[in-house]
Amino acid sequence: MINQILSNKDLTELSLHPDAEHKSIAGRKISEYYGSGEISLTGKKLAEDIFRIMVKDVEIKVREALSESLKNCKNIPQDIVEDLINDKDSVAVPFIKYYQDLSSEDLINILEMQNLNKQIAVAGRTDITEDVSKYIVDKCPEEVVGVLISNDRAIIVEDTYQAIINKYGNSDNIKQRLVYRSELPTSVIEKIVNSLSAELQKRLITLHNLPNDLATNIVEQVQEKTTLKISEEYSTDKQVEELVHQLYTSNRLTSSLVVRAICMGDLKFFEYALVYLSDTPITEVRKILFNTNMDFMIRNLLRKAYIPKSMFPAVFSALKVTKEIRFDCRKTDRKSFAHKVIERILSYGGAGEELSEEDVNYLISKIS
Repeated sequence: MINQILSNKDLTELSLHPDAEHKSIAGRKISEYYGSGEISLTGKKLAEDIFRIMVKDVEIKVREALSESLKNCKNIPQDIVEDLINDKDSVAVPFIKYYQDLSSEDLINILEMQNLNKQIAVAGRTDITEDVSKYIVDKCPEEVVGVLISNDRAIIVEDTYQAIINKYGNSDNIKQRLVYRSELPTSVIEKIVNSLSAELQKRLITLHNLPNDLATNIVEQVQEKTTLKISEEYSTDKQVEELVHQLYTSNRLTSSLVVRAICMGDLKFFEYALVYLSDTPITEVRKILFNTNMDFMIRNLLRKAYIPKSMFPAVFSALKVTKEIRFDCRKTDRKSFAHKVIERILSYGGAGEELSEEDVNYLISKIS
């Protein structure tokens, strides 16, 4: 029977040179015969006995070659499978990634080994079920989760996506992988879009079939962020006023842009925007915003500038943060400023107004 698998030359070479190279060659030939579908029951048993010897071979090259050869076979005895899986990474990883006859339970058992390379091999398989995906997100390191997200054939349900967002909301790597995933639920896109860079937002539009309103909103946000980035580079009142004037005359000085500006700490842009939108002198605008404690005057100014009432809480929160920073004589960057504004909005309670969860989410989207 062995002569049907190995030639006389193979057997001679193996007896004269029982080294790793020749044993590996023999193992590959036996594996090919084993997986051919033409093997008899007797031949199958003999091949499996040889595999059991080879998985214990002291030479790792022999075990690596066996793993590589058996990864595309089927119905391998469980003891041989377990020996390969529990071996060193160079032996186990190829087998784990490609051997088809591993159940979800088998894969979760491998993940529980807490071996990073083996976990990555599982995450890259083409048959990942929703249960395995959930386990990876709940229990495995970010690197493994990233591989899972990039694996377009892995099944990931909406609850698991939500867990990813909750756990890795600050990870640029995870957000980028989500954007480049071939299919992404609209609900997930809506939750991550405001935390993406302008470039990734553009990619969302390019790679995914987004609803028109969501795509339009993303485009507007990219434009607003670009505009405020330009404003940030200006230092004089004249430069800022010229920018605002240009936007005003081209009908691009929107309420959304104005509110985003103050929530990002761009006070000059906000002041001059109110000047043009409300037709109020700059000295009067500044007097109303900072030299009075009468909120109704600020409200009147915002109404005159056609700022929607729904955006008032964000404006008042930002103005309070601005006054605190001025009083403390401390400098702050835009990211930390916006974070303070978000904290204010979450605890906002002014003049009998109460914000719904939808209102809060909307306002925060104008800051992020």
